[in-house]
Amino acid sequence: MKNKRWIAVFLAFACLTVVAFASPSASMAQTKVAIVDVGQIFKSHTQFSQQLAALKQEAEQFKANSLAQQQQLMQKAEVLKGLKPGSDDFKAAESRLASESATMEVEQRNKMRELMQQEAQLHYRTYNEVNSLISQYCDSTGTQLVLRYNSQQMDPNVPGSVMQRVNGSVVFHNKQNDITPQIVARVSQGGTRTAQQR
Repeated sequence: MKNKRWIAVFLAFACLTVVAFASPSASMAQTKVAIVDVGQIFKSHTQFSQQLAALKQEAEQFKANSLAQQQQLMQKAEVLKGLKPGSDDFKAAESRLASESATMEVEQRNKMRELMQQEAQLHYRTYNEVNSLISQYCDSTGTQLVLRYNSQQMDPNVPGSVMQRVNGSVVFHNKQNDITPQIVARVSQGGTRTAQQR
């Protein structure tokens, strides 16, 4: 009788142990995982591309203006060479040139900082918008984990592309797990308004 009780207790314990260890792996097997190419989404994002192009154009215009200002300062420096060193005219011209040069340097530094900040804010707003759209998609499909990957093919002649793939987190994926097209479609359908409002 005691042996039967002992066997029953042992079997019950064994069943509980199997269930306890099987449950986590069963739930892990049911975890829905997706991958997304954020870089591809950014490239497909019309409003982001337009705003980035406008910033680059502003930066190029600023660069051209800066070069023109530097050439003007060089011309003034040439005039300075024609004056007698130590004379009142020389001292006044030298002081003006130093002041203009310092002012131009500060203005250029401030403008560059402003352009970099604007670009960072553009990336920040767009990334938040894309992240929000990915979250909405995952909520609607029951996806619990999304990994970022790069869909670009490796080019053996471009070392950067090879190293990017070698160091990537995703080694293999089923094409059905790539949600990039769905997110691109959502961005095109009006997700861009979210970025403007933030």
